[in-house]
Amino acid sequence: MLPLLLAAALSAAPAEDRLSDLVAKIESHYDAVADFEAGFTQRYERRLLRRTVEEKGKVSVKKPGRMRWEYRSPEEKVFVTDGAKTYFYLPAENQVMVSHQPQGAMGMEDGSPFELLAGRGRLRESFTASLSGEPATEGGIVLRLDPKKPREEFEVVELEVQPGDGRILRVVLIDTASNRTEFLFDDVRENVGLPESLFRFAIPSGVEVVVQQSDNPNGAP
Repeated sequence: MLPLLLAAALSAAPAEDRLSDLVAKIESHYDAVADFEAGFTQRYERRLLRRTVEEKGKVSVKKPGRMRWEYRSPEEKVFVTDGAKTYFYLPAENQVMVSHQPQGAMGMEDGSPFELLAGRGRLRESFTASLSGEPATEGGIVLRLDPKKPREEFEVVELEVQPGDGRILRVVLIDTASNRTEFLFDDVRENVGLPESLFRFAIPSGVEVVVQQSDNPNGAP
């Protein structure tokens, strides 16, 4: 019995070392990134309806706490946070939703995997991390993140990262009904010197303005 326990302990140690090294690479990578932009594909998979909706666009992030998501297909919409206010603009509905978010928005609040993209927080402060058995789709390594505090938006997170430098390739949010929301990033450009003006939103004339109390407007990541 003792040899079996010793063998199990020895095999678990390298896995934990590999996990710790990967987490350190992720945090170190995004600590060194002042800003970045990338193309993204967002997929909503609703298990009960057996239906998947796909959207595409461009995301821009700049420290501290600024983020802009521009959806280009199949419907144009814009989500911008300047670190204090959040704007969610739906041109087709001639409406913009505004919320005051002093701690960030669009998944950048404490306990969200997206705050890693902005170099905020530490992964193991908000999540229990483990190496996932789920297959990688982008050639990376998949981590399973279980939030330490309950979240309404998701129950589990899958994070696929590039093993060499810790860059995030894909984020999957899974809720209690096993619905999946996947974000896949491509054409990533880091430390490009994004202008502050990119994260300022001027409300178009004649647009209906709705002030929201919720931290996550419907349809926003």
